[in-house]
Amino acid sequence: MSRSRRIVKDVVSSMAANRSRTALMVLALAVGAATLSAVVVLGQGTREQVLEAVDKHQLDMIMVRAGGEVQVFAPGADLGLDALRAEDARAIEAQIPGVSMASVVQNQRGIDVVYEDRSVTTRAFGVEPTWMEIRRWDIQEGAFIDEADVAGMSRVAILGVDVAEQLFPDGGAVGRTIRVAGDPYTVKGVFIEMGYDAAGIDNWDDRIVVPHTTASRRLLGRDYAEQIVLRVSDAGRVGEVAERVRAVLRAQHSIQPGAPDDFFVREPDAVEDAALETSRTLTALLIGLSLVALLAGGLVVMNVMLLSVSQRTHEIGLRRALGARAADIARQFLLEAGFVALAAALLGGLSGVLIAQLLGILGIAPSRVTPLPFLAAGVACVVIAVLFGTQPARRAARIDPALTLRERGA
Repeated sequence: MSRSRRIVKDVVSSMAANRSRTALMVLALAVGAATLSAVVVLGQGTREQVLEAVDKHQLDMIMVRAGGEVQVFAPGADLGLDALRAEDARAIEAQIPGVSMASVVQNQRGIDVVYEDRSVTTRAFGVEPTWMEIRRWDIQEGAFIDEADVAGMSRVAILGVDVAEQLFPDGGAVGRTIRVAGDPYTVKGVFIEMGYDAAGIDNWDDRIVVPHTTASRRLLGRDYAEQIVLRVSDAGRVGEVAERVRAVLRAQHSIQPGAPDDFFVREPDAVEDAALETSRTLTALLIGLSLVALLAGGLVVMNVMLLSVSQRTHEIGLRRALGARAADIARQFLLEAGFVALAAALLGGLSGVLIAQLLGILGIAPSRVTPLPFLAAGVACVVIAVLFGTQPARRAARIDPALTLRERGA
């Protein structure tokens, strides 16, 4: 029998003879491997979800926000900045051929909406008829606002799915009269389900939409807008159009050269970059925590193997006396750590994937299974096992066979 085969046989025999010790080491590493593989699966699912949400913004939409600071997602509270008006949207449409349509957007959080004995506090938006086409939303029931609604400042409202379900759990919202901030409005339509924004913060289904003239003159009582959304006719020229939008708005607002803008032009790439950065930061934090669990498992493996070395000094001394080299002893203990790592990677990888899938089924977090979590668990376990198994292997290899046999004989 070759030397390598004998070492492998000795490793298997030793692990089988000390099943409790082996199980303890495997479980210690498997916890960290399960955590790491679950994080990878959830991270991949989150990335996929973010990209799907970013796709809803479309690559041909530009958003202008009031305020000079860089704003990628909607702020947590309405800023109430008096910087953008309908005249700005019309100037952009008239002066920039690359803009196919534009809509002003007003919004206000904390709007009470009531129907009979049911009520909900939501976010109200005042928009123009082109808004839905720019945002590529759709209606599942009824119709969207039209030019007649805008011209007549009509008290009509389009409900997000969540608002419609809370006020009309049995359906039939269209045509009903609701009270928005105390005034009667007719439900003209209900949006399709849209979900959350790319950041996973703003629930697009928790809102109502009214004509912007109704919002300006009746609901919100202000003539400025929080946003202007634009559709670009050629998605490949978004950057060029964005620069022209900045130039038009600076002229509209009489901003002198060198002075800061009182608006922010957000291009589609900014949404994707910021959303993925958020996802990457969260995933990196969770991977860090899983590595801490793996390091703790590695410490357990090292201590158990050191204890094993002290308990097997006579066995090691006898093998050395029968011709085993110090390198053979070290290889035996490193192989033992390697086998433990492979078993932990398999057990932890499967457990982590199953946990992540369960979280996905329960709707707690998105998951996406690929070979990557198993590869990550395997590599991490092997690296940890080798790092923490090296010290016990060296100690075992340094055992003096003559000394151990004399102590045994005494």
